[in-house]
Amino acid sequence: MVYRFKVTFEDNEDIYREIEIKSPQTFEDFHNAIIQSIGFDNQHNASFFISDDYWRKGEEIALRAEIDNNDKRKIAEPKRLMNKCKMASLIDDPHQKFVYIYDPKTAWTFLVELLKIVPDDVKASYPKCAKTIGESPKQYQTINGLPPVVIDEDFDDEPHNDDDAYTNAHNDDETALLEGEEGEEQIEEGGELADAESDDFDPSEFEGHEDHEED
Repeated sequence: MVYRFKVTFEDNEDIYREIEIKSPQTFEDFHNAIIQSIGFDNQHNASFFISDDYWRKGEEIALRAEIDNNDKRKIAEPKRLMNKCKMASLIDDPHQKFVYIYDPKTAWTFLVELLKIVPDDVKASYPKCAKTIGESPKQYQTINGLPPVVIDEDFDDEPHNDDDAYTNAHNDDETALLEGEEGEEQIEEGGELADAESDDFDPSEFEGHEDHEED
């Protein structure tokens, strides 16, 4: 007996594969056929979940056991492993459904549905991809092949002193402008000093001095 399944990207129903697999073959065989048909590497863990008509996940069939997050020394054994579970053992419905997740970190999710049972082709090698619709997305996403640019928020583009300002001046006009600003500052400082001296001036001191000279 040969099953034909439709395997659809959850995020894009227009991209799918139809895969044929024999009933005595395992879910690990099915997993390998899916990964090969979409062009992904086979470096990560994966799981099938028995599903109802609303794609709600039920019992898990895992590729391999995972480390228990509560105790790193223990291995969390799933109830079923793909290499020990034959396809026929979990096909109870003419339109049996599974949710397939590849790479738990990125969680590529696929909706898997049994389409029909097809005749066994004695010349074919199973499992096989019988139909390919749409181009698979790239497994690993990059931005123009380059790492993201990191902006240093502590970077200060302003000069910290007058010497830095002169060093950063790009031409004679900027240098002249800086010198003109310094001249204006010196004039303002001179004016402030004259004002301060006039505030300290007391005419009565000079009046007394003149009377003393007349005597």
